[in-house]
Amino acid sequence: MRIETERLMLRAVEREDAGPTHYWNRDPEVMRHLGGVTHPELDAFTEFMGRIEAKYAAYRERGLPWQAFVVFERESWRPIGTGIFKPIPDAEDRDMALVEIGWHLARHVWGRGYATEMGAALRSHAFTVSAIDHVNALVDPANDASARVCERLGMTERPGGLHCRYGDVRRLVTTRDEWAAS
Repeated sequence: MRIETERLMLRAVEREDAGPTHYWNRDPEVMRHLGGVTHPELDAFTEFMGRIEAKYAAYRERGLPWQAFVVFERESWRPIGTGIFKPIPDAEDRDMALVEIGWHLARHVWGRGYATEMGAALRSHAFTVSAIDHVNALVDPANDASARVCERLGMTERPGGLHCRYGDVRRLVTTRDEWAAS
């Protein structure tokens, strides 16, 4: 599974991606709005990536479109981030009926518009491969930069946020009709 944009290429996560993607997953600044969980040891991160690959393979075996992506900068073909399209986990880590798109990028590519480009691609992918009527982006309340990306994507904040596995987060939403009209 691949998604391509003008400057980015997204493809399904594989266990072998652990080495090339480890550099941003151990960066506390990159991970601070993702629960602050870093993966300092490559062996543990490789096992984590194997679990992610297996989780999304199981979704596909059940005919579900959910996916975790590694994001590559097409100019250099270096991996620079991760994108997701998946159910939101509740506080007990069970899939909710709500679906999210999300992204995080290595620090050296911040400020280049990649998050907006990736978010737009993930939003289009979500509405193209599934019948969902809206998609959510969950944002740490302290992450104003990510909230601005969501606003550029035409997403609007739902009052009251959401409590899920990630804790209390801001919930920004766009509907299929809003996407189609944009």
